[in-house]
Amino acid sequence: MAPRSYSPPTRRVVDVIGLLAGSDRGYTVAEVAKGTQLARATVSAVLAELTDAEWATRDGDLRYQLGPALSGLRSEAVAPPVGVGDALAALAERTDCGVTLSRIEPRRLTVVAKHHAGTRIVPGLAVGQRIPLAYPAGAAVMPWRDRADRDTWLATAPDPRRTGAGLLRTVRDFGCAVFRPTADDAGLVDVLADLLDVVGTDVLQPQLRDRVLRQLASLTSRPYTAAELRSDVALPVSYLTAPVFDDALPGFEVQLAPLRAAVDGAQRAAYIDALREAAGALSELSLARV
Repeated sequence: MAPRSYSPPTRRVVDVIGLLAGSDRGYTVAEVAKGTQLARATVSAVLAELTDAEWATRDGDLRYQLGPALSGLRSEAVAPPVGVGDALAALAERTDCGVTLSRIEPRRLTVVAKHHAGTRIVPGLAVGQRIPLAYPAGAAVMPWRDRADRDTWLATAPDPRRTGAGLLRTVRDFGCAVFRPTADDAGLVDVLADLLDVVGTDVLQPQLRDRVLRQLASLTSRPYTAAELRSDVALPVSYLTAPVFDDALPGFEVQLAPLRAAVDGAQRAAYIDALREAAGALSELSLARV
């Protein structure tokens, strides 16, 4: 059953904008119609209005992208400093995992760079996209943030004293955070990751793409405790994040995405070592202008 729409015409505009926001290459009218399952005439009318309002732009190849009036949905395209791409590529090759670098500000997270491992994509946001900063996103940098930033972030945790504070202690102990789905959902992580590998986030219909990414996020937002990480038991691992320092404070986090249903203690240790070494290498670069 399709989700309820309070205003179908508004929903159509939202779907078109959502599709454009998920791609850096833009779409033709036909591709937007296919991706949203709307009639081409409807898509043409919506895109004409968006373009007139500068919410969308059309290039010489008749491909539409987000326009300057919606630039707040993305960060400015700034090339990362020399060395960032090499560091991310080295980490991806060493671990055979996708890698993401994100800037962590007091109120939001912005993806600034990604690197795929072979044909395996990194599910999630596109480069330049932003999300409001809320638990557990940004966990890798929070132990070093000031009290006000930590309190604001902890207030978004389901149980600030237990889950939030415990996660911060683990980050300090290990130099990173490691996340998992529930044990019963480990196989579903593989299914979702494989789905996004095959079709990518750009070509899914907006509503389906949003549902898949929300489901993936819900399965990968549970942090391991220090005791669990020290065990030799094979455990599902979705993501690891580590802080990247600029000057004395961490302004970024680097994320590793194994998305594996079973990772033994030795392999977890290898992921953690590789991630911390890469975070150290990135910390030696000047990221202030990213």
